[in-house]
Amino acid sequence: MKYLLALLFALPLSGCLWVPVDVGGPAGKDLVCHKGKKTLELPPEAISAHLGHGDHRGPCY
Repeated sequence: MKYLLALLFALPLSGCLWVPVDVGGPAGKDLVCHKGKKTLELPPEAISAHLGHGDHRGPCY
């Protein structure tokens, strides 16, 4: 239990943003933040093109 508490306190101090591995939307689609403004649900074959021009995986914040 104390290891779990230590981990929970250490994560915010590390400056890292923890994002769950499964950030997908409907089955077979992934979420991508497009141009930092709009969250898109895209099929796997479209992900690399978006990542190639600066978009990132996960929702926009």
